[in-house]
Amino acid sequence: MPLLTNLNGHISQTAQVSVLDRGFLYGDSVYEVVRTFRSRHFGLKEHLDRLRQSAAYLYMDVPWTDSEIQAEVEKTLAQADWSDSYVRIVVSRGTESTISLQPSAALQPNLLIVISSIPPEPEMSQTGLHLVIPERLRNSKQALDPAAKTGNYLNNILALLEAQQMGADDALLLNDRGEITEATTSNLWIVRDGTVQTPPVEVGILQGITRTFLMQALHQHNIPHQEIVLRPADLDSAQEAFLSSSVRLLMPVRQINDFVLPSCPGPLTQLLWQALIQQMEQHSTAAQVK
Repeated sequence: MPLLTNLNGHISQTAQVSVLDRGFLYGDSVYEVVRTFRSRHFGLKEHLDRLRQSAAYLYMDVPWTDSEIQAEVEKTLAQADWSDSYVRIVVSRGTESTISLQPSAALQPNLLIVISSIPPEPEMSQTGLHLVIPERLRNSKQALDPAAKTGNYLNNILALLEAQQMGADDALLLNDRGEITEATTSNLWIVRDGTVQTPPVEVGILQGITRTFLMQALHQHNIPHQEIVLRPADLDSAQEAFLSSSVRLLMPVRQINDFVLPSCPGPLTQLLWQALIQQMEQHSTAAQVK
């Protein structure tokens, strides 16, 4: 896979971070993943806003302005010899002089940007995903709030591995009240009786950037929708289901546990896919005009 990295302004094919970097030692970092469309980054401002919110949750300073981070992203993208890219932006708390759980007072954060190639024209899967609900629960908001996108991703990794051991593609995680939160890297949506439903932030989810754009599309197209607490039994009455994320956009779901969805991809899933692509087209066109 073609790859470029930018570590604190220095671009290379493979950046090297110190073994004493706190992101490596403890997952003491925040990150965002952005994609490009027609060679232009999409939703970068919204991602950087969330990056700062995550950093504030970790009591971490981000010393670069949004304009400075954007300039480093664009400088790295300019050196890629492919069209569209996955862009990962990581800010770690910094590199220690010794191993200690207590962060040093004089730490300087590190900024790492990693880009790799993705297909230039996104396509919606026609086969769909198989999801399962494992025994593993989502992190509690009182322990490590899923609303913060941090480098500590073991909860998601273990759930994904367990789902794969169960013969599925991904996991849907419940919180400690038995409410559905989200998949390991994506927000969940279902369609019931013509209404698009998705869990609210309060149950313990990451407020996805693509989720926000989809909410805008639902408003624009006057499609009935709800942020509503969902439980496993509610899934059995769904006509459609899909996941949303910044890189894969919309991923139709064909099966949840033993329940096979009546439609995959369903008509509303397909409509929202087209609406999202249209939003990306408009963003790309506006960027070219500027």
